[in-house]
Amino acid sequence: MTLKWLFSMRLAFVLLVTISGWFGLGMALSEHNPSRKVLKSLNDLPMSQWGESFVSTPAVGAWIVGLFVLMFILGVNTALCSWRELMPVWRSKRWRSPRIMMLPIHLLTLLVFIFHGVDLVFIHGHDSAVLHQGEQFKSGRYQIKLTKVDYQDDVSLIAENEKGRSPAGRITRRSVDEFDPRKNSAHFEIHDGDQVFRGDASFLRPFKLDSLYLTVTDFSVPYQQQDKGVHVKVLAVHNPLVNYFFACYGLLLLSLLLQGLVFWRRSVKKGGRNERSLTA
Repeated sequence: MTLKWLFSMRLAFVLLVTISGWFGLGMALSEHNPSRKVLKSLNDLPMSQWGESFVSTPAVGAWIVGLFVLMFILGVNTALCSWRELMPVWRSKRWRSPRIMMLPIHLLTLLVFIFHGVDLVFIHGHDSAVLHQGEQFKSGRYQIKLTKVDYQDDVSLIAENEKGRSPAGRITRRSVDEFDPRKNSAHFEIHDGDQVFRGDASFLRPFKLDSLYLTVTDFSVPYQQQDKGVHVKVLAVHNPLVNYFFACYGLLLLSLLLQGLVFWRRSVKKGGRNERSLTA
């Protein structure tokens, strides 16, 4: 039995389409309250503690297992395709081949898969807290204190009722008029032994200190706590691989752009040849 199908482009295309649809299914699952709570809890737990969540919500467990299987097959497909189809192009130094940039793209994609796997199994973990101004929490060796909240949008839109809901809804569904990330931030004071560091963080813009990434995930005003002002949900992530992630994604984007340039130049040359042949 031949295994050529395992490193074929057709399989890669089918897997990519299937994974896209699988993520869409995951988004649909997250719209249901029980599944949404379990998916949030998985983000707070190490992989070794995921089993209990899978038992309580089988649909989420099946989705996670299916995603892992699809990603594993895609990784195998990418590795075999790189070794069997693209490595010979580099070994023979066929620099004008249209596939010359496909090998770096494949290898960088594999590195991203590996980094995500290492992070998920060995490193993944973070601390979260909900703070009012002046409150603090501990994350690893750091003592983190919220010193100031700079919220300039309409506070009434994030005031929660007795059910924990606000007029603006979840932060990911707010319009820029309701919540502008550029105008709202939180200022922190971080103690690392005798050293003190200060900086600000906002939604999708973390404050970085060595391998610590401090991010604001939400602003809100709790029910019947208006006198305390806006409170901030904070996520502290410790991940020494973050810089490698950024480097891989940057190089991957550059490789994709170069590959697009190669195909564009070939199509232009081919079009020029066709025009000369028609006028001859």
